[in-house]
Formats: sequence, structure tokens, C-alpha cells
Amino acid sequence: MKRLELQPESDAQPAIRPTQFIAHSIVAPWTPERTYEYWRDSTNLESHFGLGYDGSLGQFIGTQTRADANAAANRCPDGTGAISLESASNLEASDPWTAEQVETLIQLGVWVHQEHGIPLRLCRSADDPGFGYHRMFREWNPDGHSCPGDARATQFKEVVLPGIIARVTGQTPQTGGDDMPEYVNLGIAKAYQLAPGVWDSIEFTQEWTDETGDHTPNGAVVVRGGARFTGTLSLTVTGLAKGEVVQARMSEFSGETHVQDHPIDELIGIDGDTFAVVPATKRIAAGRTIRFRLLNQGAKPVKVTSAVGTLLVWKE
Repeated sequence: MKRLELQPESDAQPAIRPTQFIAHSIVAPWTPERTYEYWRDSTNLESHFGLGYDGSLGQFIGTQTRADANAAANRCPDGTGAISLESASNLEASDPWTAEQVETLIQLGVWVHQEHGIPLRLCRSADDPGFGYHRMFREWNPDGHSCPGDARATQFKEVVLPGIIARVTGQTPQTGGDDMPEYVNLGIAKAYQLAPGVWDSIEFTQEWTDETGDHTPNGAVVVRGGARFTGTLSLTVTGLAKGEVVQARMSEFSGETHVQDHPIDELIGIDGDTFAVVPATKRIAAGRTIRFRLLNQGAKPVKVTSAVGTLLVWKE
């Protein structure tokens, strides 16, 4: 590893207690030296480490000093923070890590676990200690881009993290499987009107994370079978009169044909906006898709001001 210290950041930025490790792709085929120059000369952001295609590693800031590559995970109010690594990629961030990059990631992962006690697991939430990659949570990635790319997200779950765990424990790596779900986080870009009397599928026009690739732009499909999934649909409805009801349910489709409905949850109007968190847990067979649908049972249209689906999906 080559030390390429960034100043004044290394001395001026506050201390952290590292509890997370987050991997990125820099969307450029850069060496650690070129990444260092970019952090130094072209932006006020930076990562702790830079990884070249050949597995070469540069360190720009000490791991107990804040670096600014992970938004809310850079430094939390309690002083914890994330160690960040940017890695060379093609200009679309669509290529997998090379074998040399994977080996360096595993070695570094072992070191951050041994040095800082970062637990050997995938982060379960934005502030949960563990290992992750940039697009996993909106709090880490408010712009909603796909970093580090689909191929590397899969590698991280199926090769890199199992490799770190195996190297630490002396066990054979276990790749794939139920321990590594894929993350889906969808929403609506703007409020829309829900007319009374008709079941209406939510069209998710905001895509923060779609590791399964099941959601099409502005589409209603959230999961495609065969798969198991668990998560929530969080809703905010404006204009629902006190005591009136909007129903929510999951429905299965085959193509565009409605096939089956699942149990109903209800939002009951109160003074002001009405809120609900609807659980979403199910197994869906191959050839079927899941959509969330709403029914306004009131006499007047209401406005759906927020709809956020957050799911962990295990593909079969």
C-alpha cells in the first residue's frame, strides 16, 4: 500500500470511530495516484483508499479521520463513521472488479475488521456496523446513482464479503444463498391524485436502489418471481377525510394480467395528513410479479404525497 496523504483534510477533518466499510467505483480507470490527484485538485470530496485495476492500493486519509465519500455515513452524531474505498472502473461503472482488485479488497477487509472491529456482516441499515457498498442506502447515496455498479454489487455479496469472512475465520467461502439478499428502494418523484372507487397500482417514478433489476423506469412492478421478499410500503395521504379509508394491498400479475390479491391494510383518515407503514412479506412464483395497489374508498379524490417501498429480496 502506498501512502498519499491529502492535506489539509488529514489534519483538519474531525476524528471518527470506524464502524463501517463502504466500497465505491470511481467511474474512471484510474490508478491510486490519479485518484489522489483528483481528490487533491478537483473536488472537496475524498475517500480513505483508492484501488487500481492491478490491485494497487493508495491511502489518502487515516481511517480514524473523516473522509467525505459517503454522505451521512461520513461521520455520525455519535462520532462513528465509515471507511471508504474508491476503485478503478470503466467509464460506465459496469465492469466487475478484477481478480487483483478482489484480492486487495479481501485483504483490506480483513485488516479493517482486525484493526477496528468492524463486524463481519453486510450492513442491515444505514447506521448498522458492518460492510457495504455505496448504493445500498439512500443515506449513503442521496443522489441515487448505482455505485459501484450491478456487477460489483453482486461480487461484493457473493465473493468479497464471503472471502473476508473466510480469511478471518479460516472457513471455506460460502457464496450466494439466503444470507445475502438484494436491496430494493423505490418511491414516487411527485405527489399524484388517487380517484375514488378503483384499485390503482402505484407507479414508482423514483428509483434509489434496484439491485434485482426487476423495476422498470416509472413502472409498477417491484419484485419478479421466483423470489421471497420482506419489507415495507410507507405511505402518506393528504386530503383523506377523518374516518374515511384508503386500502392498500399487494397484488400478483402475470404480464399485465391481474392474477391474485393479498390481504388488505387500511389507512384511516385523521385530522391532517394520514400515514401508514404496510408490511410486505411474501413468496412469489416464477413468471409472476408483485405490485402495490391502493383503493380510495372515500367520496372525493385524495393525494398520495409519498410512497416508499423498501424491500430485501432473495431470488430463487
